Amino acid sequence: MENSKLKKFLDNNYGYIATKDFEKIGVSKTSIPELIDKKILRKVAYGLYIDNNLIEDEFYILQKRFSNIIFSYNTACYLLNLSDRAPYKIDVTTINHNNISENLDIHYVSKEKFDIGITEIESPYSNPIKIYNAERCICDLLKNPDSVDLELYNKIINNYFKQKNKDLSKLEEYSKIFNVHEKFEHIMEVLI
Repeated sequence: MENSKLKKFLDNNYGYIATKDFEKIGVSKTSIPELIDKKILRKVAYGLYIDNNLIEDEFYILQKRFSNIIFSYNTACYLLNLSDRAPYKIDVTTINHNNISENLDIHYVSKEKFDIGITEIESPYSNPIKIYNAERCICDLLKNPDSVDLELYNKIINNYFKQKNKDLSKLEEYSKIFNVHEKFEHIMEVLI
């Protein structure tokens, strides 16, 4: 009976379960070591487990562990197919003063600007993750051009402008919010 509840929960939650969820579904937390021994589950992070038959999704796991991060900069550009270069380190943005001690490239932003451009996509393993949309990524790069090397910077900008689904009015709106409107106008002159 316990295993069927667990299986149903895993099926409805992309194969993941947090420690706090065990009691919600009527499965004792004390059974976790046994479930690991039986190779039904494996631990992927503190308080987070995955169906043993699945491959770990680093992006999904990070957002399950840190609900206050959004994938950004080169990581978001890579996930949005604006860059073909996988990031050496995962880029995330969080609100100023959040303390995240992970091996990530962490970018900080004010609370007022944090939610601008958040969109949800499927990770490479088909799990839902939050990233910044292409327009927000372009503004972040315009504001911090040294966050990527010049070749990658140019490739991302050019790839954005080649896309059919670009939203130039949204990009212009964001460029004003992030104080990069002058750079936006210059790029428009060159590329359009």
